[in-house]
Amino acid sequence: MKAAILIDEINAMAQFHALGIEGIRPWKHFYDALASILRAEYGEELSVNYRMYGAIPTIEMDSERHYTRKRFFNALQRDGIHVRQGYCYQNENGLVQKGVDMLMGLDLFELSQQQYQLLFVFSGDSDFIPAIHRAKERSKVIAILRDNQPANLIKEHVDAYVSLEDIISILSEEHIVHRSRRHKIA
Repeated sequence: MKAAILIDEINAMAQFHALGIEGIRPWKHFYDALASILRAEYGEELSVNYRMYGAIPTIEMDSERHYTRKRFFNALQRDGIHVRQGYCYQNENGLVQKGVDMLMGLDLFELSQQQYQLLFVFSGDSDFIPAIHRAKERSKVIAILRDNQPANLIKEHVDAYVSLEDIISILSEEHIVHRSRRHKIA
């Protein structure tokens, strides 16, 4: 049996921030925590593919952020997480990432075509609903959402959802960066 965990980085970070969490270090521990839940339910032979979706600004837009993001994505890849990158552009509100949702939606559909029986989507963005419907023709689609996430549209269209708080509860505290401590952690 095959499963994939697809994480929209910006949306996931918004959900973490709402819980007072700055981030997970390293991210592989979050994926591994969810995979351990899946293997307990579906068997140890379950193969799980890890994917992260985000974007990197160009050097010209923000050189410091460009190199920081590049190191972050390289670390993800070293940990076996497949990184899919959209692009950034600058507007009056700052840097905006584009193409990430489309990449994730396309992968959701493509993975269903490749016989992935379980597809986990960590995003409350209702833009994924058409891709979720197409993927559900061949796979079970499960959302990862906060317990109080106002993502009712997503909940109505997926087969099930997993509580983000339940996944966090099995993570070792050393891998959770709390917002109040973020400046103290190197």
